Amino acid sequence: MAVAWRVDAQRPDSTLIVRVLDVGQGDAILIQNGGSVVLIDGGPNPRLLGRYLDQYGLNGDTIDAVILSHAHGDHYLGLRELFVRRRHITVRYFWENQDPSPNVTLRRLRDSIAARVRAGSLTYRDTDDPCATGQPQCTIQLRGGAKLHIMRPDPHGDGANNRSAALKLVGPDSAFTMWLAGDAEHEELAWFDSVAHYPRDPGMAVDVLKADHHGSCNGVTARYLDLVRPSLVVVSVGAANDYGHMHAQAKDLFRRRQIDWYRTDQNGTITLRWPAVAGNGYSIEVERGGRNLDGPSDRRANQAKCRGM
Repeated sequence: MAVAWRVDAQRPDSTLIVRVLDVGQGDAILIQNGGSVVLIDGGPNPRLLGRYLDQYGLNGDTIDAVILSHAHGDHYLGLRELFVRRRHITVRYFWENQDPSPNVTLRRLRDSIAARVRAGSLTYRDTDDPCATGQPQCTIQLRGGAKLHIMRPDPHGDGANNRSAALKLVGPDSAFTMWLAGDAEHEELAWFDSVAHYPRDPGMAVDVLKADHHGSCNGVTARYLDLVRPSLVVVSVGAANDYGHMHAQAKDLFRRRQIDWYRTDQNGTITLRWPAVAGNGYSIEVERGGRNLDGPSDRRANQAKCRGM
């Protein structure tokens, strides 16, 4: 199923840009393609996301789709900045799982969404029914030719992390692919595989994996990497975090598979661009540092947390 967006008569630029924003211990991913703008999560800090809205010229503009992967503050708190009146930002579609929550800050975000819905400027969708048709998947067609598949999360997932929606980004002509699944843990990774059958439809093998759960060992398994088969992992993580991310076991697994990684705490915002400015394929730009770096909070997690890797 596709959300129909108007495509200009003149073919727009097909360049696909994915920015994994450096928002500390949280996630915020900005996608731009042919004039379409998609934001996946908003990080933990509205003021910080606001600086990126300024930097990329999004004030007074339209964000075609916002997807909140799951209801944790390090993913949704920054999204409140989209609804600040002085920014004059139009949000066309907003997806989240709409699970009941006692959290006051999430309720305030939902109140802002509801006000736009009443005004007729925003369509609010549940990731459990992403196209409002009862189907488990919804495909967004971006103006430059890229597609974003939004997939239903585990309806019985234990906790918010295991209610993370999975997303697959497919570039124009399928020339670049990326898999993003919020903070999904082992339970939901197994559900993607054995119950939802996402390896078959839409397929999970991609070029780039956005690390689940900030590089935690409970966000990756050997089987998951067999299915996703990335050549690169990008990790959104805070340099000073209380969780030991990135976990040593996750890095060990990436090394054994000869998969390189970049991480926002050491590299700053990570920009993936297709086509590459020079040469074939996609390019990777970071603000500082190199590949496969360690961070000050990294540690070896206890075995119970990593069981099932």
